[in-house]
Amino acid sequence: MDKSLDSQIRAALFLWLSERFARNGGIFTRVELEREFFFEGKVVTLIGASGIWFPKGFDIPISITTTTKGLYPDKYENNMLRYSYQGDDFRNRFNVGLRKAFESKIPLVYFRAVVPGKYEALWPMIIKRDNPNELCIEADLAQVYVNEQFKTLEVSEVIDREYANATVKTRLHQPAFRFQVLKAYNDTCTLCGLKHPELLDAAHIIADSDPDGKPEVPNGLSLCKIHHVSYDKKIIGITPDYEIKVSDKVMKEKDGPMLTYGLQSMNGRKLILPSKKSDNPDRDKLKRRWDEFLEFAG
Repeated sequence: MDKSLDSQIRAALFLWLSERFARNGGIFTRVELEREFFFEGKVVTLIGASGIWFPKGFDIPISITTTTKGLYPDKYENNMLRYSYQGDDFRNRFNVGLRKAFESKIPLVYFRAVVPGKYEALWPMIIKRDNPNELCIEADLAQVYVNEQFKTLEVSEVIDREYANATVKTRLHQPAFRFQVLKAYNDTCTLCGLKHPELLDAAHIIADSDPDGKPEVPNGLSLCKIHHVSYDKKIIGITPDYEIKVSDKVMKEKDGPMLTYGLQSMNGRKLILPSKKSDNPDRDKLKRRWDEFLEFAG
C-alpha cells in the first residue's frame, strides 16, 4: 500500500477511536472493530483471526490483540508492552510486519480483551524494540489521542510532534478498570442505587497514583458522579464495615433538596455491595481512606 494512503487511514482511525471512546468509555465490541470503521466508503477491519492484524491491502499491521485466554505471555507495565511474535519463526509475514512497523516508526493500535468480545483500545502504539532472538517486540503505549487537525497530517509528522496538540489523555488500565467495576456492581451506584451507567464512575479507594492503587475491582467503588466527587473531597466517608458517613459540617447545612436527599440522607446507610463477595471493597484500603476522612474532618 502507498505510504501516504496508509498514513491517512491510520490518522482517520485514531480520530474514529477517539470519537467512539467518548461515547463508549473506552471499551469496544468485536463487531464494531470488524465492521464499523470506514475509510472513503469502504470497511477497514481492525481486528481479525490473527493477533497481529493486516486489513486487506496493508503491508504493515494496523493492530495487535491480546485475548483473555491468549497462548502467549504478553505483559505490560509502566506503559511498555512486551508482545510475543506469532509462532517461533521470526521470518513469517506477521512477525515481518511488526518489524516493518518498528523500522518505519508506524503507529499501531493495541486491543486488549477485558472479557470475550470486548476490548480496551490503546493507541498510538509505537514499537521501540524488536527482539527476534526472544521472539517478541517491546512497544510504548503512548496513550494519546489525536484531534481534528490530524486528519490532514502524515502519521510521521504526528509522531515527530509527539501528538503535542492532542487534547485527551487517560491512564493505562482506566477503561478496563471502569468496565470491570461497573460490571461487578451491576451498573449501580454503591451509595444511592442509581442505575444509569452513563452517570457512573469507577472510583479508586486508593488513588491510582499510589503504588497500592492497583486497577482491581476490590480497590474500586461504583459511584455516581456526585458521590464520586463527594468521596474524593471527603464530604462522604466509608468505614471498613461498609457504612456511609457524611461529614458533620455538611450534616448541619441547609441548602435545598439535593443536599438533603443527595448527601445528608446517605448518612448511616450501608453500601450496596457486588453480587460476588470476592469483588467487595477491600477493608484494609477502606480503613486507610477512612482514617484520611477522619483526619480531614478534625
